[in-house]
Amino acid sequence: MYGKLSELDLKQLRQALGEREQRLRYLVQLARQTKLPDDFRQSEREVFGCEARVWVQVTWSAQGLMLQLDSESRTILGLLQLLAKALQGASPAEVQAFNLTAYLQALGLTEFVSSSRRNGLQQVVQAIQRCA
Repeated sequence: MYGKLSELDLKQLRQALGEREQRLRYLVQLARQTKLPDDFRQSEREVFGCEARVWVQVTWSAQGLMLQLDSESRTILGLLQLLAKALQGASPAEVQAFNLTAYLQALGLTEFVSSSRRNGLQQVVQAIQRCA
């Protein structure tokens, strides 16, 4: 339901997110840590239906799902990195069982993530699940 994350992982991640006023700062911090090649933003990687432009690259290895995610919005990119924390290295079955709504609830982000952002993130999850 949470990809590769255990209940303990979720608890630690929720603590890292901090209180409501700290969450945006944490998401921007995650976004700043993202390093992708300059030519990553290509049309074949773009996922539509998101509030901001989003690019997704899904590959599979012996270690499981390998994700590269990017967005022109730092907040969205931070949320994508939280998504990657749950799914990076996941098996196809874990990817298929992933529930975005439950994940956001477990992290205490339901009220923080607007419905349009949630819909966009759901489009990304569905794109990843189609590759599983």
